[in-house]
Amino acid sequence: MTIDFTKDYYRHADLTGLKAHLAERLDLIEEYPDRQPAELEALIAQKHGIQPEGVLLTGGSIEAIHIIAAHYRRYASIIPQPTRREYANACRIYRHIISYENADTLTSLPPNRVYWICNPNSPSGNVLRKGFMDYLVRRSPRYTFVVDQSYEAYTKEYLLEPCEMKDVVNLLIIHSIDKTYGVPGLRLGYITGHPSVISLLREQLRPWPFSSLSLEAGKYLLEQGQPAVTDIDAFLVESERLRGLLRDIKGLRVYETKTSYMLCELLDHTTTQLADFLEQDYGIRIFSCASYTGLSDHFFRVASQQPDENDALVAGITAFLEKPE
Repeated sequence: MTIDFTKDYYRHADLTGLKAHLAERLDLIEEYPDRQPAELEALIAQKHGIQPEGVLLTGGSIEAIHIIAAHYRRYASIIPQPTRREYANACRIYRHIISYENADTLTSLPPNRVYWICNPNSPSGNVLRKGFMDYLVRRSPRYTFVVDQSYEAYTKEYLLEPCEMKDVVNLLIIHSIDKTYGVPGLRLGYITGHPSVISLLREQLRPWPFSSLSLEAGKYLLEQGQPAVTDIDAFLVESERLRGLLRDIKGLRVYETKTSYMLCELLDHTTTQLADFLEQDYGIRIFSCASYTGLSDHFFRVASQQPDENDALVAGITAFLEKPE
């Protein structure tokens, strides 16, 4: 049996109630879904204490990124690295001028700019403080800030609250129902922002973007569901235990994190070598960060799972780094 550490969310959510709920409503596949999912968007708005007009449901956080990139096509996009690759992928499709804020990139940018900030960041697990983010957005009203909070359920740090930012026109916040509830197969995310901007983004939506069952699942989760991680305190304690065990392994550097996932660096080996060993000898899969700007094949990310799985990962990496050359 494979133990999968490639995912950036908790893989052991209790979905019993959701599955039973959907099993009783399979007849929904015979009906057209809502063209505009007003009921689910209203539930999301109620959760955040904002107007429904300030919510745009999307097909996961990836579609949210593409919708925003499409609306701001040909803008300059500043994407601090390393971070989620989807920002640059979407911006390239829509002809953005991209800066990674490195010394070898552009020294001057046009005034039409979008700043993409993943907070909590992936793959590093860094979190920018709420007060700093609020100051950053409000002090630069001529620029648009996209703050991706898809991983907000995996940290205890204070993040931007849509209800506190509803007067801000230059801010869009991305959220992920998929990651929060551990249901990536549903492909549900949403954007919160000023209603005037959300109405423009809505024009970028595909026709009939959601299935009847996914909308029903979303409504259930918002009304009756529980997050994938039901006890964030205990979960982060286990995550820190995993990080401590990994840090004790000679030849491995583990970076600070404010989340349940962490960035690791092999000092004398490559992730490709480690991944092959772990999968063949331990049935464990890890996530390589070789394709991330600013990183290399020495970096990988793991997200804390159950204690026995975490222990197996530590044992596997230890065996790899201690085996004779």
